[in-house]
Parts: sequence; C-alpha cells; structure tokens
Amino acid sequence: MPVFETEVVVDCPLERAFDFLLRPANIAQIAPPDLGLVFTDAPEVLALGTRFEFKVQTFGQIQTMIHEITTFEPGRQITETQVKGILGSWVHDHIFEQNAKGQVVIIDRIDFNPPPGMLGLLVTGNKILDQLDDGYYYRHQQLKKLLSASS
Repeated sequence: MPVFETEVVVDCPLERAFDFLLRPANIAQIAPPDLGLVFTDAPEVLALGTRFEFKVQTFGQIQTMIHEITTFEPGRQITETQVKGILGSWVHDHIFEQNAKGQVVIIDRIDFNPPPGMLGLLVTGNKILDQLDDGYYYRHQQLKKLLSASS
C-alpha cells in the first residue's frame, strides 16, 4: 500500500487550523483549481461519523467520491476514509501538533491503493503520489496565506 506523507508549519494557533479544516467550504478554498473540487453533499462542519460527497477532476475524468470521518480527536486528529471512489482504498489522517514557537504543524498521511483492475495499470501508485505532491504544495501555500498570524 503506497503512503504519502507531508507536513506544513503555519503561524497560527492550533485551534484555528483545526477549526478551519473541519469546514468543507474551506477545504474547497485551498484545493488546486485544476482539481475542480466541489462538495455535492456535505455538512457545514465535519464530525465523527460524518459522510460527505464530493466531485474531483482527476486523470481526465470527473469522479464522485464519498468519504467518512472515522477518527475525530478535537485539536489532534481527523481521519477520513473512502467509502466510495475510484481508488482501491484511501485513509487520510490529518494530524495537528503545536511546536515550541506556538505554530501549528499540520501533518497529512494518506495510505491508499490504486484503482483495481485495468484502471490500476494506468493510474499507478507513483502517478497518484506525484499528483498528491503537486496538490499539497498548492494547499500548503494557501493554508499559509489564509491562516498565518501576519495576514
């Protein structure tokens, strides 16, 4: 199972970052424009057991996905797990830590399997990792811009 892990340090209180990422409207705001992320069925704020549906444009097609919040530890961790989607599996841990300078460190760890069957021959783990690298670079820049104490 491929694993993607990245982190960003943002100059804001941990609670502010955690609250920001609980809101699907904010997640759409920090997604790369070419991803075309649109939430089609989601609450205003995510919580344990919440399911949310969204569409993304990936690998040349619009895909509908459903994820569920399977771990929710306020101020510490949110885990979303794919219920329906193109991939064989997807488990995304959002981990929040505060460093000695009072900044928040947001760690994203994604365990996934490429799509099953013939599609998996085209949409490989390495292709997905490359896409995640690009997408999270954009996401991190947006998080810093929107949440940094100086803004």
